[in-house]
Amino acid sequence: MSDEIAKSPRVGVFICDCGVKISSIIDTEALRERVSQISEVVYATHDAYPCSKDGQARIKEATRAHGLERVLIAGCSPRLVENLFRRTIQSSDLDPAYINIVDIREQCAYVHALQAGAILGKAMALVDMGVARLATTTAPKPHTGRLVKSALVVGSGLSALTVALATADAGMRVVLVERSNQLGGVAPDLQERTRVLIEEKSQLVLRNPLIDVLFNGHLVEVTGHPGDYEIKVQHGDQTTAYAVGVIVVSNTAQPKSLGSDQWFDRSRVKTQAEFERELDDLTLTREEPGIHNIVFILCAEPSQREHCSRVCCNIGIRQAIQVKRLNPDANITILFRDLYLGGIGEAYEGDFIEARKVGVTFFRYRKETPPVIGDTTVDVVDSLTGEPVRVEFDRVVLSMPLIPQDNTPTVAALLSLPHDEAGFLAEPRIRLRPGRYLDAGIYVLGSAQQPADTAEALFQAYLTSSRINRFLGQEKVSLEMPVAEINSSLCTGCGNCARVCPTSAVRLEKRDGLLSLSEVDEFRCIGCGNCVVVCPVKAITLPGWDNIEIPAQISAVLQSRTPSDEIVPNILALACEWSAYAAADMAGARRLTYPANVRILRMNCSARFDPYHILWAFLNRAQGVFLGACPPGECHYGTGNLYARERVEVLKKELQQHGINPDRLHLEFLTADDGLKFAQAVTKFVEEIVLQSSLQ
Repeated sequence: MSDEIAKSPRVGVFICDCGVKISSIIDTEALRERVSQISEVVYATHDAYPCSKDGQARIKEATRAHGLERVLIAGCSPRLVENLFRRTIQSSDLDPAYINIVDIREQCAYVHALQAGAILGKAMALVDMGVARLATTTAPKPHTGRLVKSALVVGSGLSALTVALATADAGMRVVLVERSNQLGGVAPDLQERTRVLIEEKSQLVLRNPLIDVLFNGHLVEVTGHPGDYEIKVQHGDQTTAYAVGVIVVSNTAQPKSLGSDQWFDRSRVKTQAEFERELDDLTLTREEPGIHNIVFILCAEPSQREHCSRVCCNIGIRQAIQVKRLNPDANITILFRDLYLGGIGEAYEGDFIEARKVGVTFFRYRKETPPVIGDTTVDVVDSLTGEPVRVEFDRVVLSMPLIPQDNTPTVAALLSLPHDEAGFLAEPRIRLRPGRYLDAGIYVLGSAQQPADTAEALFQAYLTSSRINRFLGQEKVSLEMPVAEINSSLCTGCGNCARVCPTSAVRLEKRDGLLSLSEVDEFRCIGCGNCVVVCPVKAITLPGWDNIEIPAQISAVLQSRTPSDEIVPNILALACEWSAYAAADMAGARRLTYPANVRILRMNCSARFDPYHILWAFLNRAQGVFLGACPPGECHYGTGNLYARERVEVLKKELQQHGINPDRLHLEFLTADDGLKFAQAVTKFVEEIVLQSSLQ
């Protein structure tokens, strides 16, 4: 324990009356008297509105007058006022980490108004817990790094070219890497206006002195962190190193090949891309008697029934209209399972209406009975009547799915980017931004993340350009949030931390040529705490959510005394602040009651639910431990909730082996706005614990 913690910092407690919203339910003067008895508290008061300008001024004055080193506000939800009070104490030369907010309004006064005998004890327990956190916490170290004002752009589609030009226009140097020997790639929507726009932007890029274009190039190495990436690009027969501040991935999607193993006549069956070339040659005129009946089959490839390429329907409708313009007498049938008419505005809906007007026939088929191509006919089952229908054709046009370029897995691995089941990349957008940690400086847009038409590609490009300019417009990269720290003298190099890190912020580095020890890239770390849990020797710390602070809060809240000085048997709830804790606030706002012996400890993420802390709660005579996490797929830190579920399942088995009822531990998935479910789940859990106790 550091000297800063060991000397028992001077804590001041400010209890909010919230006008009379709190004080009319909780005796705030009695609460102040009891708070004054806590050993670390040197000053305690209650105020009508601490959040008002006058209230903030009184907090600043008391902080100076009493030499306060930590400040606790007992009032409403930290989600509402934490940033306000952080700024307040920061102006008093205290680190913002030394402010703590205890919610005695939504999580006490509003939900326990009818439980008068227990409400003061609950409020006191929450304050005890808050003071324990302040007495043991440490401020995160500030981190700064250099910011290289240049960008790497991978790809040369419409969005990539637009971003490169916008970044160069802002005065930043750009390195554009194109794997082929020419700019442009494939226009996903196959439109002529898109090809013209790409050609115009390609010429502007080639003439721009701030843009270095590397043809026949690909990434071979990426190191560093946001704002200061070191990259190596192999282009031709040479490899060049660059330093860049941001990386943009905007590879174009490409249509899947039909292949040569198909049994049908390839001279009569074409893909949309092949048919587009026929339209460009203007072969489908009245003078072409051999091509009169044309059948478009949308979602022609089985994978499209699970993963929509988003532009195929619009391409097929546009091509059908173009054929009708070339040959009004042509018979055109579009076989579709579902029509996706996306895009910005109602342009594509207008194309559909025009196609109907010019005589294009739309015929729907079912997923389980796709069209069957014969020698001269396409057989399909009517989705309404179930009757078979036979459509003659001179030409069949198949919509094939758009797929990522074959080098996409390599790019994903180099940049630690996730990808979906179809292989498209996903930009790591963890919803704590802005304000909680640094922008990663890696942007995925255009058809690298999903097929995009012209309007969407341009919109994404302009949006990304503004984000890049804002990021590179900083003087330096700075970070003031908690990040994981590793004690190298304790680290054994097991690698558990690196395996569970959602942002690849932890890596193993060789020391003395023998042992590999873990190191944290502070600019990649998002402070989820997953690495802290899996470290077998507890060599990793996370300021604010440490193995000192959390057990101290558990002990304090479970040993808190009521006004009659009797130990209260409590239920401990570890609540992810992005889901269960917010749901508890919502329950309070709706005045949904639940048992007053539930003590809620705010956690940064369910990834930080440590089995050791749960066991510590049981050792401190907790009747039960309730865990609240984000639903699967919605974790703000990636997969923290899935790790939590796995750890709970293992711990339940171990509890049972040691004669402890595993039902005393419960994990519930909650959304931030579901206060009703929180109140119901907690109430049910408490009732089950009480029933278990009565049967023992």
